[in-house]
Amino acid sequence: MKSAVLSISLLCGLAATGAGAQDATAYGGGVKCAPIGEPQIGDAHVFTRDGSDLSDAGEYPRPAKIASIEGQAAVDCQIGQDGYLTRCVVASESQQGYGLGQGLAVTVLKWAQTDTARPGHQAGNWLRFTTNWKLPPSQVATAENAR
Repeated sequence: MKSAVLSISLLCGLAATGAGAQDATAYGGGVKCAPIGEPQIGDAHVFTRDGSDLSDAGEYPRPAKIASIEGQAAVDCQIGQDGYLTRCVVASESQQGYGLGQGLAVTVLKWAQTDTARPGHQAGNWLRFTTNWKLPPSQVATAENAR
């Protein structure tokens, strides 16, 4: 199913640079963001534009889709000099082990860009992105019938 990939809040001053991919990033939802302080990264996996596999950007996380899992995810991402995000870490996932945070991280790394002239959006600053991963109603019904 072809559908819009990234619906990032314009209130956050971001624009999506990609227009379509397989599956919805967050069916009926979208991605929201807000400036935050620098997160505690510790030993968390860091996703980067240069080092991460971004081929699944915009797709519903495969493990979650297979298991018919829906849920929320939040990632913290740093803004680069060009307004694109340079690195992201998963801040939270409502369902652990299904790739909800990773799916959001690779999606915003691939397509999100901000205007670095906006307050709170300068290079080096951090933004928190959140989404509510929702499967299309037909897939939820099919999964419920299979149980």
